[in-house]
Amino acid sequence: MYLVIARKYRPQTFAELIGQEHVRTTLENAITQQRIAHGYILSGQRGTGKTTIARILARCLNCVEGPTPTPCGVCSSCLEVSSSSSPDVIEIDAASNRGINEMRELRENVRYRPSRDRFKVFIIDEAHQITNEAFNALLKTLEEPPEWAVFIMCTTESHKIPTTIASRCQQFSFRSVEFQDLVGLMEGICGKEGITAEAEALAVIAQSGEGSVRDSLSALDQAIACCGNHLTGSAVRDLLGMYSLASLSKVTAALEQSSTAAMLEIVAELESAGKNLQHFCRELARYFRNLLVAKIAGQDTRLIAASAPEQLHLREVGGAFSEEDLTRWLQISLDIY
Repeated sequence: MYLVIARKYRPQTFAELIGQEHVRTTLENAITQQRIAHGYILSGQRGTGKTTIARILARCLNCVEGPTPTPCGVCSSCLEVSSSSSPDVIEIDAASNRGINEMRELRENVRYRPSRDRFKVFIIDEAHQITNEAFNALLKTLEEPPEWAVFIMCTTESHKIPTTIASRCQQFSFRSVEFQDLVGLMEGICGKEGITAEAEALAVIAQSGEGSVRDSLSALDQAIACCGNHLTGSAVRDLLGMYSLASLSKVTAALEQSSTAAMLEIVAELESAGKNLQHFCRELARYFRNLLVAKIAGQDTRLIAASAPEQLHLREVGGAFSEEDLTRWLQISLDIY
């Protein structure tokens, strides 16, 4: 059975992670110093490594050579955590196990020692969906857990975690992964998979992922299925519904000439091609935002998810307009979207 790229190349150690250095360094030091907390809250946007780090931490704690920041990866504990079959690493999907009865069952489970490993690790995904009553049932256990229990709660909406729970856990906020890091990761994966990809194609995929590793790798999988072993920028743009800088530049050209007719022609082209106008407005808002940032920065900047040639193009186009004009058009496009 085919294993999707996002799962096939899922990091198994801290060294394989991209981004989230602040989380990785803190956890590695905590393990080295034997200062392992009983509760962690990992929060941030989707696809940035929260559940992955939770599993890596479980491997580090229960490896036969551990607790160690560099698990061996070959012992039964490491292998079972990777395959989600470890008897002492319990993964709970809070989206479907969010009630008080499930939390009472978990609380009873915590009382018993691990069947084989050093720690009993509870990884609770989508933790913000747990009800307030269920959180209250878990409160005392989180405050005074047995020495062998470690709770790791992963959530995309940390503000929904009750403060009584959050105050009893260490909290880590995950950041969006940098554009260049995503491109570098996909270049390495394409090399291993025997795929040739234009730089523009990988840039488009990274832009569509918007800082999410999983979203970017899912888009890469989709692009390979569509285009085969050679990915081109134009083909990937068509597949993902992204617009090239050339097509978006037609709008700024019409604005520079104050040509209403040219603008109407752009709309007519989009409609005749069956494009989604709302999606085009969304891309246009992103384009105006990038033009504004490029004009203000005046050089390559990490604030724009684009390659160096694209950033140069943005600076050249943005130079023809004032910051006030770009700001006004950005606001208009946001209002339309």
